Amino acid sequence: MPSRDLQAFRSQSVNYAMENSNIQRSDTHNPSPDSDDRHSLIRMFLRRLRSNRYPVAVATGLFAVLYVAGSLSLLAVLACVVAVIAAFGAAPVGIVAASPEERQPEVPLAHDRKRSDVLLDSLPDPILLLDSEGTVRSLNAASRQVFNNTIQPGSSALTRFRNPELLSMIKRALAGETPEPVEIVERYPIERWFQAAIVALPAEWEDDEPFLLYLRDLSEMHRLDRMRSDFIANASHELRTPLASLSGFIETLSGPARNDATARDRFLAIMQEQANRMSRLIDDLLSLSRLETASGRTEFQLLNIAEVLRHVAASLASQVEEVDVTLNVDFDAVEDPGCRVRGSRDELIQVFSNLLENAIRYAATGKMIDFHAERVDDGGAQSVRVIVRDYGPGIAEDHIPRLTERFYRVDVESSRAKKGTGLGLAIVKHILTRHRGRLSISSVPGRGASFVATLPTEPVHEASGRQKRR
Repeated sequence: MPSRDLQAFRSQSVNYAMENSNIQRSDTHNPSPDSDDRHSLIRMFLRRLRSNRYPVAVATGLFAVLYVAGSLSLLAVLACVVAVIAAFGAAPVGIVAASPEERQPEVPLAHDRKRSDVLLDSLPDPILLLDSEGTVRSLNAASRQVFNNTIQPGSSALTRFRNPELLSMIKRALAGETPEPVEIVERYPIERWFQAAIVALPAEWEDDEPFLLYLRDLSEMHRLDRMRSDFIANASHELRTPLASLSGFIETLSGPARNDATARDRFLAIMQEQANRMSRLIDDLLSLSRLETASGRTEFQLLNIAEVLRHVAASLASQVEEVDVTLNVDFDAVEDPGCRVRGSRDELIQVFSNLLENAIRYAATGKMIDFHAERVDDGGAQSVRVIVRDYGPGIAEDHIPRLTERFYRVDVESSRAKKGTGLGLAIVKHILTRHRGRLSISSVPGRGASFVATLPTEPVHEASGRQKRR
């Protein structure tokens, strides 16, 4: 394409992107000064891109940041992609042309194309360049990865894709129309959600690639939406059950059992238990909310992990006696003064209390629970490993990967009978992640389950040096 045409097309594309750069999901519903500042920065970047005042590397990097931040609409993203590609025809890598007199001579088309490929490969979503027949002429690295190399240059997009809305959009573009973006689901090689859009490249484009097909991956957004919906449904159900029970007993006490002292005492005891269940659930929900909103704000301290574990064992001693099990405690390996963990004492107490309470609930009567800690070399770094092992019914292998999901239970009725909320292990995983730790679970059905929390240690001399630097 001649240089003048490239510059004109680039200017037109960026103008369109500037007009659409304020389309952002959260900001349209909740405008704020921050969103205004971000849009001002976006528009400044686009103005400079239009005047070719950025070198290619800088333009690519800035565009990628804007894309990942979700600050551009899909059509604005497409306009920017095409605009930056067009800009490559006017300035070689690393050159900032401030005026026509300073602008460098045009570079060969092959060199120009190579830089265009570099830009496309740097983007995280699939982009395909199609000719006027719908044949794929080139595609970026994300396309090859997402579609498991099932799309190759020379193949037809009209035969590779099966989604009717996507095919209709491509056919309309090939016929000279300007179709709206569509949302599609691709089920091979795995299920993924995309927002697809197609834009026509300028008629002067020297290669026979007049269309750019862009597939913006929405899979993570859909996954989070599904998790949010499931969470709300589960929380509502968990609260509705004890509420229904309380409502029923109140109705009974207001009517037939009004003057029955024996029934009244029995019903009040059940009502108290249901109220306690709701209280435990609300406490756990608040804990999760607090962990998610206060990430990084809690003041971490250097902790004696053995002291934390002893506190947990002592606080749950009465529960151990109630279920007639033996608690086997061994923290000798972490008593060394040099073995310290940096973290929140309250949060770590919550982690180990949840794990030990789980073991107490499911341990077989008359059996033993192991609660001990050891020091390990974890990939060259020193760590503390805390093991909680019960010898109860165990857990089937297919349930283990989902145990840390909110409200996930292996046996719903059994869990409720044992006063579980279904949130304990989700809280444990969240806290351990905040402490750069991890949780591993293993089990053999009929022989019990083992929960292992691993946390990095911090030598005392390093910690004291850090505190002095503060």
